[in-house]
This record gives sequence, structure tokens and C-alpha cells, in this order.
Amino acid sequence: MTDELFAQENKFQTWSSTIPGKVEFFSSEGSDTSVPIPIVPLPGVDDSYPPQKKSFMMLKYMHDHYLDKYEWFMRADDDVYVKGDKLENFLRSLNSSEPLFLGQTGLGTTEEMGKLALEPGENFCMGGPGVIMSREVLRRMVPHIGECLREMYTTHEDVEIGRCVRRFAGVQCVWSYEMQQLFYENYEQNKKGYIRDLRNSKIHRAITLHPNKSPPYQYRLHSYMLSRKIAELRYRTIQLHREIVLMSKYSNTEVQRDDLQLGIAPSFMRFQPHQREEVLEWEFLTGKYLYSAADGQPPRRGMDSSQREALDDIVMQVMEMINANAKTRGRIIDFKEIQYGYRRLNPMYGAEYVLDLLLLYKKHKGKKMTVPVRRHAYLQQTFSKVQFMEQEEMDAKELANKINQDSGSLSFLSNSLKMFVPFQLSKSKAEKKEPKDKKINILIPLCGRFDMFARFMVNFEKTCLIPNQNVKLVVLLFNSDSNPDKARQVELMRDYRLKYPKADMQILPVSGEFSRALALEVGSSQFNNESLLFFCDVDLVFTAEFLQRCRANTILGQQIYFPIIFSQYDPKIVYSGRVPSDNHFAFTQKTGFWRNYGFGIACIYKGDLVQAGGFDVSIQGWGLEDVDLFNKVVQAGLKTFRSQEVGVVHIHHPVFCDPNLDPKQYKMCLGSKASTYGSTQQLAELWLQKNEPSFGKNSIANGSLRTA
Repeated sequence: MTDELFAQENKFQTWSSTIPGKVEFFSSEGSDTSVPIPIVPLPGVDDSYPPQKKSFMMLKYMHDHYLDKYEWFMRADDDVYVKGDKLENFLRSLNSSEPLFLGQTGLGTTEEMGKLALEPGENFCMGGPGVIMSREVLRRMVPHIGECLREMYTTHEDVEIGRCVRRFAGVQCVWSYEMQQLFYENYEQNKKGYIRDLRNSKIHRAITLHPNKSPPYQYRLHSYMLSRKIAELRYRTIQLHREIVLMSKYSNTEVQRDDLQLGIAPSFMRFQPHQREEVLEWEFLTGKYLYSAADGQPPRRGMDSSQREALDDIVMQVMEMINANAKTRGRIIDFKEIQYGYRRLNPMYGAEYVLDLLLLYKKHKGKKMTVPVRRHAYLQQTFSKVQFMEQEEMDAKELANKINQDSGSLSFLSNSLKMFVPFQLSKSKAEKKEPKDKKINILIPLCGRFDMFARFMVNFEKTCLIPNQNVKLVVLLFNSDSNPDKARQVELMRDYRLKYPKADMQILPVSGEFSRALALEVGSSQFNNESLLFFCDVDLVFTAEFLQRCRANTILGQQIYFPIIFSQYDPKIVYSGRVPSDNHFAFTQKTGFWRNYGFGIACIYKGDLVQAGGFDVSIQGWGLEDVDLFNKVVQAGLKTFRSQEVGVVHIHHPVFCDPNLDPKQYKMCLGSKASTYGSTQQLAELWLQKNEPSFGKNSIANGSLRTA
């Protein structure tokens, strides 16, 4: 049931196609029937509220036109969502020859109690989530509609329909707790006219869902239902693959490769490691955090939204399986919380979980009781076959012609590819185009550390000066008395400027004691909002390829690039006194680690730095300024792009932590210092060699000691 104002195509394009019958939209007399949905204008009916006459005349129309053609008749509001497959399965389990009046049982709100003219034991079916009546109910009631319209006691059309059915069909809305679950009404206190939380078992169990007033939310709900259907079909394919593998054993026939891969029985032993490095490690989890010992992962991190949703989906499916026969067993089990659990990803087969669940056991047959219980769940989400599709088929010759017409770029593909990448591809000629060699302004805070600065300049010469890269180097040199190398640093820069007179290099003096935040704030103030800044450190080396990624991964007004850089371990430990390798870009577990906690290296436009609020110049000395800026960027609503960057390496150097630092900074400094000695494995082996003389001999004999 709808009215002319709300007769919208979105309802017809979503759930109506799943109904194994006929769907019509009943509106007032004179409604526009040219819209692409089946509108039925009811003679003598207007769109006034409450729609009592419209409801009764709609039932009369169905009686007069379809009584002998259909077994069941449903009246629903235009903001409802109906699952056609569940509706069909439910109704086929009932006898349509009996007078049945189905829906969510209503008695009225607390304020309406005693005002609806309902006797004790009387009820009605709530109209919002839908009302279903068998053919027999419609046959008995409709001849008396005129009398029902003349003798109404309330303004609620669903109450009056229930009264008419009870009076003339001899039945009333079914008293059943199950109806409340099948005909779902969203009872959120702050009703917004749509169903917000889709990932819960109530949504899955329901046949109808109400309300969903806005078309975008109706499409959102329909899209979610289709995704659930896809998941069910994928699971069914996995079951079929398993059946094929099982039957092939009985029939002694050859199994196809896909069946072997996808049809393997559920087990945590599907992958058999042959070496220690191949063992798949588990991550420990609680309801809020993930704990990991894997290389490249922080020891503890909060769950992001996708991980949280995945876990919620898993728990929901587990509870649906547990409660599949709850009605027969006379009990229901509710989920309370995850006490703890483990998870890992098997790249060949899927995700695996071990969850310790706190549940509530509710017995409603016999002696009623509610008991908290804990259960372990061993779960697997098996990968199904990879599939892809092209939205538009393109002829090979046509594709070749398009490439030839615009061979210099991928502009003809850009629009369709933008959705797959977080940064912009080359744009069409009509759009503003950023140059591929956008100038990068490299800012380096410096105080002392002449040898490191000299090494940095050697790398800068090789990477930027000789190839004539479009960059500007700004050395932010502190003038404090604690910088004994100032004169030598100025002289070194003068030598490079003389050698490369066209290069854009400058020294910018900074007063006061060393503060990285202050230096970068002073340096960035020299540029306009469209300038691309690279916050660098003197103990880094980088490649030309990184500079290009710095340009590509940074988008003005949208995205900041915070690369995860590789940090070297102490060469004295890594190489055990031997001559270290001069290749700084050797990425192994033994030579270094990814600085997941480091946010100091960044590519950012000056305008975005201003929007985020800039650096906190009150932070003195080592650390914290990078974390503070990263938090500000996130809070400003700008996207952050984080990835391992193979074009930047932090060269090892001895770390000195000033005890006079802020306690939080000092603790971070000590943690950073400890992480630079060597890998956990190598430090353990060194300790064993020193304290267990037999270890070294046995390890060498077994070949377990490794070199870089």
C-alpha cells in the first residue's frame, strides 16, 4: 500500500522480483499509472491519513480479482522489505485452506492501553511489517467490509482490520513469539526511518523488515541480501566440491585439480609445513585487540572496522548453527561476548579461527532457567573459486584503436579504474593534470651528526643531483651550542652548491635546542599550500623510484603518504664482525625490520599540513611529534596511505636516549633503541652460543645457523 507521492520504482526493483506471485501498489484514485511500476488506483479513495478506507478497499480489490487465483494475500506498507524465498518456504509449510491471520502481534503502545477497544485476550496484526491472510480469511471477511468501515473505534487501520477479521472470519492474529522474529519491526529509540544494523541474526531470520523509507537505504538492504545469497551459493559450491572428492574415492575415479583444492575436508592440518619458516602463526585476539608476533606486525593493535565486521559475521553464523534446532530442543542460546580467541590466514585455503565464547543457555521447556556457559568454537572460512567478470565486453580491435588514439596515457581507462585505487590515475585532457615530475621539497632537521650528513649527501647526489631530479633540499640547521659540526656542515653544502650550481639547495637556520617538530614547522612555512613536502631524516637513504611514489601516493586535499620504512639492525651483530655489505637495500629478516610504529617520514602537501593543524612545536627532543601529526591528519578527515616502502632505508646508527626527555619520549626512545640490535632469532642464537657451548657445534652441523 502506498500513495501517489511515495510510489517509487526502488521498491519494485529490489525485493518484488523475489516474490513467487503478483506484486501491486495500491494508491488513491487518479494516481499516475504511467510510472514503470504496477500501480492500482482505488476508486473513491484518497491519500488522506489514516488510510483506513484505502486498506479495506485494497482487500476488497484482491478479493474481487484474485480470490480464486492465489492462496495467500499480503498487505504491507511501501517502506517494507520482503524476502520472497523465505516467505514462500514459510507459507508452503502452512495449510492455506484454514483461516489464518499472520503477522507481528500487537496490543498497542503503553499510552494506548485501554483506548483501542480491545477486550482481554484480543489483539491485532501490526500493519508496518506486513499482514498475511489465507484465502479463507479473505473470503469470510470482505463481504462485511462496509459494516467494518461504518463501525470503527480508532484511527489505526491495522487495529480495525484485526477487529474486522476477528468479528467476521472468526480468527485473530496468531499468538506466537516466532511471529515477532519473522515480521521484523525496528524498535530503535531514535528512529531514523531505516534499518541501520544489518549484520545481526534478527535480520537474517526475518521474512519482512520494516521500516526502510529512503530509496538509498532500500537499495543498501537489497545489496546486503544479495551478498548473503552469493555467500550461500559459494558455500554450496564448496559442499559440492567436497562431495565430488568423496564420491571419487568410492568410485575410484580421477579427481580434477579444482576439486582437490576446493574440496578438501575442513581441518587445521590442510597445509603441512616442511620448514620452521613455513609454520603459520596464530594471532591472539580479544573483543577489542589483536596480538601478533609476526614480523611486520605491531605486538598489539586495535581491530579495524573490516576485522570487527568479519568477526561479528562469524559469531552470527555460529549462533545460527547452534540455534538451528532450538525450537525442537526447547532451548535457545544467546551470544554474550568473545573471551579470547586465535585467528590466522591460510593463503591456500582460507581463514581459521579458534574462539572461546561466553554464551547464555536459556531453557524455555520444562523447568525454565538461564545459565552462562563457555564453549570453544573451531571454525574455518574456506576460500571458494576466484571469479571475475567484465561489465562491458570490448572488441579486441576496438581496444587496439583506443590505445593507438591515446597511446601516451590510460585516460580512456581512468574513469573505470578510479574506484580500484586510492590515488588518481592520469586524467583526461578536460581534467586538471598533475605533472609527473612535481617538485618535491625535501626537509631535513639537522644538529651535529656530520658523518651521517656527509653520507646522506653522497646518496642525494647519486639519486637527485646527477639525474637532475626535480627536487629542492632544505637543511634545517640548528644554531645551538650543542652543534659543534655546524661550520663543517655549511662548508659541505657550499661545496655541493659550487659543484651543482643549478641545483636547488639551501640551509635554513633554526634557533634553540634541537626539536624536529620546530624544524619541520619552520621549514614548511617557507612554502605555499600547493607545495609537496617530504619530511626526511639525515640517517636515511632513498631511491629515485621512491620519489615517484611520493608524488603518486600524495593527493592534495585528499591523501598523505606515510611510508613504512626498513630499518637496519646493528651491522656488528648481523655480520658478526665481518665486513658489512655496502648494499643498504638488502631486505631480509636478519638485516633489519619494518618500522610499523614510525610516522616521521611523510609526503604531504603544505595545504594538508595546515588543515591538519601542523606540528606541536612544544615537543622537544626525540619522538612523539610524528605520532601527534599522524593523529591530527586522521582527525582532519584526510586519508592516510600506509605501505612498506622499498625505496627508503634507515641506516643503523648508535642511539642515545637522553634521560632528561619527557618520560613518554624516553620510554619510546629506549624501545626504539632495543629494537635496533638484531632480530629476535639472531639474538637468541648469539645468547645460546655464549651460554650453551654445545649449541654452536650442533647448529653448524645441522646447518641451522644462517648468514645474511
